[in-house]
Amino acid sequence: MNDNYGIWPPYQAFYIESMLTVTSSAVESAERLARIFDPEADLEGIAENDVLNWVQNIIAQAATLSRYFWTSKPKEKTHRERSQYLRKVFDVKESGVLKDRSLRNLIEHFDENLDTFLARPVVGTVVPNFVGVEPENDGVPRYVFRAFYNRIGVFEVLGHRYKVQPIVDEIYEVHRRLLSFAERGYVMRMSEEVAHNKPLEPTSQSGAAQR
Repeated sequence: MNDNYGIWPPYQAFYIESMLTVTSSAVESAERLARIFDPEADLEGIAENDVLNWVQNIIAQAATLSRYFWTSKPKEKTHRERSQYLRKVFDVKESGVLKDRSLRNLIEHFDENLDTFLARPVVGTVVPNFVGVEPENDGVPRYVFRAFYNRIGVFEVLGHRYKVQPIVDEIYEVHRRLLSFAERGYVMRMSEEVAHNKPLEPTSQSGAAQR
């Protein structure tokens, strides 16, 4: 056991591979989506559902990734220390978009959010799916299930709006570090700046590392 590690070193590979599964899926969707961010992009011939599925997958994977850094069970020491250690290793900030609780809640409780969204009286224009320039407000209420406004890079789902680029940027940074760890023997290494701070105590072999 070594005080420089918060997850038992031989088991860090499990976390690295688990998180890579998440980030790789998001990165694949982001790369497919990349040309939609181009203000001059021609959307003709691109299926709306494909675009919306790519964006929603990015949001969903961001919510999954968030749970690695901020456990849903902070009162349990094993999970709390794992989350603290991963935030330190990846230099993930408390102010970062990955911590957005509304994003996590939207994905984790999507069925309940859908119930709430549909419980309101619907009077106006119903928009199941939309990709393109955000329509101007014409005074008629709009009920949007899923929309991606490519000129401003905003995804709207069930009344919630998210700027996609900041989420993609944070996922790419985590993905880059994960690839680096994998290439260097599946060992998590703190950046020089972060390593100057006192490291966390390692979790026991019977703790987070065995999950």
